[in-house]
Amino acid sequence: MLKRSIGIGMLCLAGHAYSAPITVTITDDITKDDRECSLREAIEYVNKGMPEAGYMGCGGKDAFSTILLDKQKTYILNTKIDVKASLALKTYYDIAVTDEAIPGLNNAVIKMAGKDQIFNIDNDPSDLALITIREVSFEGCNKNVCADKGGIFYNNESLVLQYVKLSGGNARLGGAIYNVGESSATQNYISQVSITDSIVENNTAMTGAVLYGQRPAFTLRSVVLKNNNTTSGAANIFSEKAIQDVSLLTNKNMNKLSNSTFLNNSGYAINIRDGVAVNNVTIVGNNAGVQFDSAEGYGYLTNSIVVGNGTGTSNCQFSADDKTLMQNNLVSTECKSGDAKYPNEFWTGTKLFAGNSSEGTCKSLVEDPDALLCPYSTPKNTFLGYIRPRILLSAKNMFDTLILNKGRVDLSSDSTQLICETMDQRNKNRTTDNRWCDRGAIEIVVPSSKSRIGQDLKVGEVAKLNILEYLGDSDLYPKEQCESLLKMKNPAGGEWQDGCAYIDQTLTKSKGTLTLDIDGNLVYTPNGNWHGADIFNLQIVTSSTHFNENKKYMVLEAYMVQEPNNEFEDKSVKTSGGAFGFFGLFAVLGLVGIRRFKK
Repeated sequence: MLKRSIGIGMLCLAGHAYSAPITVTITDDITKDDRECSLREAIEYVNKGMPEAGYMGCGGKDAFSTILLDKQKTYILNTKIDVKASLALKTYYDIAVTDEAIPGLNNAVIKMAGKDQIFNIDNDPSDLALITIREVSFEGCNKNVCADKGGIFYNNESLVLQYVKLSGGNARLGGAIYNVGESSATQNYISQVSITDSIVENNTAMTGAVLYGQRPAFTLRSVVLKNNNTTSGAANIFSEKAIQDVSLLTNKNMNKLSNSTFLNNSGYAINIRDGVAVNNVTIVGNNAGVQFDSAEGYGYLTNSIVVGNGTGTSNCQFSADDKTLMQNNLVSTECKSGDAKYPNEFWTGTKLFAGNSSEGTCKSLVEDPDALLCPYSTPKNTFLGYIRPRILLSAKNMFDTLILNKGRVDLSSDSTQLICETMDQRNKNRTTDNRWCDRGAIEIVVPSSKSRIGQDLKVGEVAKLNILEYLGDSDLYPKEQCESLLKMKNPAGGEWQDGCAYIDQTLTKSKGTLTLDIDGNLVYTPNGNWHGADIFNLQIVTSSTHFNENKKYMVLEAYMVQEPNNEFEDKSVKTSGGAFGFFGLFAVLGLVGIRRFKK
């Protein structure tokens, strides 16, 4: 806390010499002429043109329109705030501190305590204001209808959101956001919404629980949308009308939804009108899928997964005159074949998630050999969770799957084709030429460089760790199939272990024994009271590497270090050493260079 306070103070002191952001100093919703600056006062100061004299304890000479909030603090609002000028709003924290440097995990929270929307963003109709918000979470009023239009935001400007979380919004139209998205006789611009690397969850509306627009005017990339509720059965991302002039459209200026995941939402995910492109999106486990209403044929659904939504024909709903171009999707049969040149592929399975529910732990290939996907989960120290596609053992090769390597790009000029996105929802690179990219929001990747594992031990201890995080998007190969796959018995003798685990001693002689199960649990037991290190390569076969002709395994470098108990150690002095002390340089390298491992 002291470090953060000093950091903000130094930032402000530096600002007096040059320029300074506006620091919100209290969390209460007040307007009072004192030395404190509330969020409401800070925004009103910008609305007033940032006078040199300041306003109610905010700003002053040389201030600029960036408003800083303190990390993980909650700022309470009793009524909405009008935003009438361009500004940036973001959470401040020390990015030099490793555990604070992950965007999204330190967000300040703006919470509506009354029954109202949070921001009413509407400026002079002759001028477009830019509102940029980064690393801030918004909690709507969580009451029955916070506002008629826009439970969290009413937007008639350019709204840019990154690493935000929007939840608890409730409105008749636009549970989280209502975007005007249309010019008028007095307004000569179209308001826009851009959302990236964000979460939108638990919002409710009659229409458009996530986003309602009079016309399409949005860009959504790397967004997780889950547990939103559109009560009328319409779409969660809803455009009332198509884009006004389709003749101006190109593939580059479409209103686009990409690299995003829909899960456990009520209502359709999105209605595709002319001017809307949906690419590399995963829409699964909702009570409905996609609505198609592109009368002029300027709507697109490409390279996506739309399965397991509702029952019967709930995955796809077509208007009578729809001409949406559907290319290379994984869908159910009611969604039709789509484009003849890049046709859809049908999923006819019955098991969607390899888990006890749509969120949680993924079962192994032994426990569940057939499910298409792992449940949604959020890895440690990440903001966005994701749904991982599984490589089933029934696949004959890397191209005999429903999701993996399905890019199907024609390298000849083809203006009607939308190729895969260059990165996936996690901002991991897809294949560079797009020919073998994966359907859906997630690109399956496998570490290509050796990862380091290890543990410090005292005499009498055993090492226990889990290696699944080092496998990328793969599963361990089951021990029952190792002999038939490798066409050999275990060279070390005895039965194969899961992952067809094999120890290759490198810098030392073997000093212990190792066991590995299908869930990735590794146990290393030293074979005596030795002092030093056991260094070896652990070779393991996974669901992705087993397709390779020559090298069916990936390698983990292991450093197991044992030292005697120090009965004379001064407990007031901290020491380091062992696998992550002596070999610290190796340990910090972690997962180096994740990229696609393809045949």
